Amino acid sequence: MKTILFKSSFFAFLLLAFSACEVDTVDEDRQIPGLKPVYYSGDDWFEVRVEEPHSLRNLGKIYYYNKHIFVSELLQGVHIINNNDPNNPVPLKFLKIIGAKDMAVKGDFLYVDNLTDMVVLDIRDLENIKVVNRVENIYPQEELGSPEGYSGYFECVDATKGVVVDWEEATLTDPKCFK
Repeated sequence: MKTILFKSSFFAFLLLAFSACEVDTVDEDRQIPGLKPVYYSGDDWFEVRVEEPHSLRNLGKIYYYNKHIFVSELLQGVHIINNNDPNNPVPLKFLKIIGAKDMAVKGDFLYVDNLTDMVVLDIRDLENIKVVNRVENIYPQEELGSPEGYSGYFECVDATKGVVVDWEEATLTDPKCFK
């Protein structure tokens, strides 16, 4: 008798459990939060520009060089901060380098990726930073096909719109891409 009672209780529980589940229907107009790509379609992406400092946003690697801190900002460039007084660091410059994802400092040189290229900058004189070398086409473009370090829905990349240089929060309509 206990076996029959247990079995019927178990099946009743399963029936209730499954009847409480919602079936995920396809709604082509569903609005959900996610990320959308920011495209750069200009032809001046290879120019390294020295700009005024701005707020730190999406940070990557940090290097210390000659009492200065170099902080990468994902897909945007490199911040240079004067650290002569560690209690009062002072932002000096921002190196606008489109598509920068990684950087390294070795000796007196800063190595940064610039979309598909790698640029080498002479940083001995921070008032006169110069590109001294460029190695072209060493980074495959498909690496920028999804937001790095992100988990969730995002708008799929459309290469006809240009090159992805950033990602921004957005309300997406029926997104197809997820990671």
